[in-house]
Amino acid sequence: MFKAAIIGGGASGLACAVELVNTVKNKDDVSVCVLEKLPRVGKKLLVTGNGRCNLTNLNTGLSAYRGDREFAETALSHFPPESNIKFFNAMGLYTRADEEGRVYPLSNQASSVLDALRFECARLGVHTICDYRAVHIKTADSASGQKIIINNRERFDAAVIACGGKAAKVHGTDGDSYDLLKMAGHRVIPPVPALVSLNCENFTKALKGVRSVCKVKLIIDGGQVYENYGEVQFTDYGLSGIPIMQLSRFVSVSPSNDIYVALDTAPDFDSAQIRKYLARRREADRGLCENMLGGIMHKQLCIELMKECSIAVNSRVNELSDCDLERLAATIKNWKIKIKNARGFDFAQVTAGGADCSQFDSATMESKLVKNLYCCGEAMNIDGDCGGYNLQWAFSSGRAAGRAIGERINNAENK
Repeated sequence: MFKAAIIGGGASGLACAVELVNTVKNKDDVSVCVLEKLPRVGKKLLVTGNGRCNLTNLNTGLSAYRGDREFAETALSHFPPESNIKFFNAMGLYTRADEEGRVYPLSNQASSVLDALRFECARLGVHTICDYRAVHIKTADSASGQKIIINNRERFDAAVIACGGKAAKVHGTDGDSYDLLKMAGHRVIPPVPALVSLNCENFTKALKGVRSVCKVKLIIDGGQVYENYGEVQFTDYGLSGIPIMQLSRFVSVSPSNDIYVALDTAPDFDSAQIRKYLARRREADRGLCENMLGGIMHKQLCIELMKECSIAVNSRVNELSDCDLERLAATIKNWKIKIKNARGFDFAQVTAGGADCSQFDSATMESKLVKNLYCCGEAMNIDGDCGGYNLQWAFSSGRAAGRAIGERINNAENK
């Protein structure tokens, strides 16, 4: 009997197990076990999509990915969003898509996605072994071919490293995959936090809790690296929100100390319109400057922009000079905030970095260095934007590895 081990009971590992067994024609020919170090599988899956599990995105394309994204093209094309939706439909889980292509379970509960995978694994006879930490991996030759030995005890005909990256250690992803990959002779691109908020220098706590839709630009060493649009969340340490998290991986990988986020705090108006608006306010308003921008933004944000321009918030609007208005208009459209760093792995949703994908087969996820060893999901040097792209990669790469192993078993039986 062919024995396969999947190290990690997260999204990619569970999808791999289901696809593997479903691919095998004679189910008696295979024994599959999922090795999970936590007391229960899928803990991280439960917190995705704010507990609703944004399991894919109908607009998936390579532009949503970073790292070795060209490598991802094969698995994403073989197992596109529609295929993964049907994959879950077959388990009894149905979904809905929002106007931006983000796909959620009809229940709006991440637990429904995890339960579908868990129950399907149980139905297919997959052995789930929890509280099992794989800390050592090596190979050994045998009469029936090369074996993968885990923890110097269990011998398997194939093994899949699917134990994730380093983001959110509390959910079980603390870098074990990298140790295993290195033991097998693989290169690992240094992992850094991605989809994480940013620490800012000398940032005011007065903005904590304020949210504002902004156009966001990332400036490194004086050059624009990335641009996005969406709701920025101000915190007591700096900046958060989807557009900030999208650009955070560029902050994490940059060695520069010259990093700024430039916020256009009034993206619905161009610079000329803002100048005209301010001039009208000066002409009509005899109130305090702290209330001057109340018609277009949060009052506290108005106050901080005034301070940035050295305008006294308790001064009168009708007393502002032309130079004051020009400085204020420029700051409203291009408020530059110095970035200290990206917050750490404990606060990150995903990891940038991981297994060098050039050492794996893009169609099967099998190692080019170690026969019968596979890798999938966040353990690889591929990370996606917010919006379901990371789970799409996890499911597609996991299914690619599972199908490859299953087809290998079928082909061996036909010989």
